[in-house]
Amino acid sequence: MSRFLRVGVIADRLDDIIEASSLILECADSGEAESLVKIKELAGDIKEMARGIKEFISRWDCEPIIYTGRGTTDEIINMLDQLISKAESL
Repeated sequence: MSRFLRVGVIADRLDDIIEASSLILECADSGEAESLVKIKELAGDIKEMARGIKEFISRWDCEPIIYTGRGTTDEIINMLDQLISKAESL
């Protein structure tokens, strides 16, 4: 069992934040009376999504890292798992 997590969850949540931000801009441009209420609601949603990401990341003792080298996610996770197993067996 790997101790490495994919960051797809974070990327999905960032997509939600981008979508909500776009809706805020559309509401602001519409000039409708109800827009302010919708803007406040969406801003609250964005705040909660960002807070959720921060809480998710803060659960661990170490800060998440991003590998920028070559290889697929599966290849890198496999390599790291093997290296950790090897180091633990020494």
